[in-house]
Amino acid sequence: MSQPSGQVTVAAPVLLALVRAALRETPGIVRLAGTPIIRGGPAVTAGPGAAIAFGAAGVVVECAVVAATGVRLAQVAATAQAAVAAVLRELAGVDVAAVNISIMDVAAVEKTRDHG
Repeated sequence: MSQPSGQVTVAAPVLLALVRAALRETPGIVRLAGTPIIRGGPAVTAGPGAAIAFGAAGVVVECAVVAATGVRLAQVAATAQAAVAAVLRELAGVDVAAVNISIMDVAAVEKTRDHG
């Protein structure tokens, strides 16, 4: 059985929604923070907690989150990086050049609201 020819395009806002969902489901992340800025270039799309730009090597994702108090921040960031990269590769078929995580604050889980 042969594959049909043509292109599949996933719109940037869909990629942003996938990133934000992956961040929200990452253990140790309480909520999304403000809209991050892409380092070294303009974002294609951005919203609370994430910004995405396309480069020659794939997408660059900047993430801004609030972590739970008492968690290992480096571990939470690494888990979030892996989750974001996996969702973009597996669900959208996108090459990922970088996923940068900025932990903007720490907060207790029960006293916060998601801003995104």
